[in-house]
Amino acid sequence: MLRTSSAHLAALQLRWALREQRLFSACPADVADYLDAIYTLNLDRNLQCEDQLADFLQLLNSIDVRPVLLKGAAALVGRLYPTSGERIITDLDILIPAEKLPDILDKLAGAGYQPWIAEGMDVPNPVHFAEHHHYPPLVNSDWPASVELHLHPVLLEFAELLSSEDVFKDATVLKWRGGECLLPSPTHFISHNIIHTFLVNTQNQLERLSLRQLFEFVLASRTFGEQIDWNDIRNRFDSHGYGKALRQYLALANTVLGFQVPNSINMDGRDRPRIQPYLIHLDLENRGALWIFNLLRQVRSRLRALWRKPRKTFGKLFTLGVYRRFIDSILGADR
Repeated sequence: MLRTSSAHLAALQLRWALREQRLFSACPADVADYLDAIYTLNLDRNLQCEDQLADFLQLLNSIDVRPVLLKGAAALVGRLYPTSGERIITDLDILIPAEKLPDILDKLAGAGYQPWIAEGMDVPNPVHFAEHHHYPPLVNSDWPASVELHLHPVLLEFAELLSSEDVFKDATVLKWRGGECLLPSPTHFISHNIIHTFLVNTQNQLERLSLRQLFEFVLASRTFGEQIDWNDIRNRFDSHGYGKALRQYLALANTVLGFQVPNSINMDGRDRPRIQPYLIHLDLENRGALWIFNLLRQVRSRLRALWRKPRKTFGKLFTLGVYRRFIDSILGADR
């Protein structure tokens, strides 16, 4: 359990769950010491991330930009967890108005932020930037986390499920540490988790299902409760052809973490058989077996894509990104 949770960046959520259930004292001393040590280290880093975010918000507010915090940043500032130490933050995801990108980059450059670009690549022109749902990560030697400026909350191919306009329209204002930001509505926070975790990372990029994100989905669902409009989520996913994926994700949350599926979402009797490959992938520990499993999934996915969308898929064969994702997924790289 410790090895699995650590691989998923969920060891701190495991620590919290053990303490909530009053089971932490029963842990072996070395396990308890390990969990306490990484909690202390992560708490220190996240407090620095909060300082960074407070400074970042004031920079944006100074040019009349009030961004929406996404994912870990929203969970941290919105106090989804009891302290700042339970959630590992890999970067800060910030949704901004697309037309403000050039002004924001100018302001941030003056504060020491620069785009991180792979060797041999050019810095993209921020004017009418439309190559990706977020600009290249911004890094600053004075701060611990990179920042991703999102022009869209999700990958462009899933933008119909959750648009930037929808997120801004329903977000709530938060005054925080001398600045102002927006937090996604509970419905959009949940929707974003499903899209990013399952549709993008698990199904599109063929990564192993993230237990950290699945835990956050269940936690947010219980925390927000009736504030979540499950009818809206169901209708949105069904109308765009992702109803089956939605139900599979809910079935996974139910099977793995005991999530109670809302009554407004009718589960198909075939949903549980459909999630078996994801559960098998979660349980695999042998590196050789995992490598073979990932390879077979990748080959199957590429052949299916080539059959369904031959022109688009063939064009991707000449891009470096498709091979990087292919190798990462085969090797089981965690994100």
